[in-house]
Amino acid sequence: MSTMQRFSVFLVVALLTGCQGLGGQDPLGRSPEPLPRECEWPRDGDVSREDWLRATIAALEARGFTIRNTEVELGVVSAERTTRLPGLGAVDRPWFGFSSLWGGFGSGSGVGLGFGTHFGGDPMQVERLSVVSSDTTVRVTRDSSVIDPSGYVVDARADNHGDFCRELNESIAAHLRTGVGREGNP
Repeated sequence: MSTMQRFSVFLVVALLTGCQGLGGQDPLGRSPEPLPRECEWPRDGDVSREDWLRATIAALEARGFTIRNTEVELGVVSAERTTRLPGLGAVDRPWFGFSSLWGGFGSGSGVGLGFGTHFGGDPMQVERLSVVSSDTTVRVTRDSSVIDPSGYVVDARADNHGDFCRELNESIAAHLRTGVGREGNP
């Protein structure tokens, strides 16, 4: 093997090794962030699990969540909320192509063509949450993803905030006080 071939092999190996070393951390390999203390609270044992779940469903629906699943035996409510993010699709979207405008007899017409762009559609934020109620404790976990119109996940992360959990707890308690969620009440 000539010196030039050896150097080429060495260069390729060095470049591939360098690229491998520059990779980011595996997001699934890192330990999860602890829940804020507001996202876990004691459950009133005087209220039946069914009534508590009904009040939880009412509180979540009042916040715009769609209930996806409930399991009375396990005390679980899963919900999802989708929010359109107008304008976010314009970020980091280069426009390639041409455009021309011409006029005749006082009127104008336009023609434009774009490559690598999309027409219409904004990214969507999808929030998913689970509320789990044991006999003594309530625990809320929430995550959020931003998905562009082509289905590419732009961002995904745990979205557990103490303020959200505290407000949800207060809303569930208010629904229980007013009787919403009690058997026989809507």
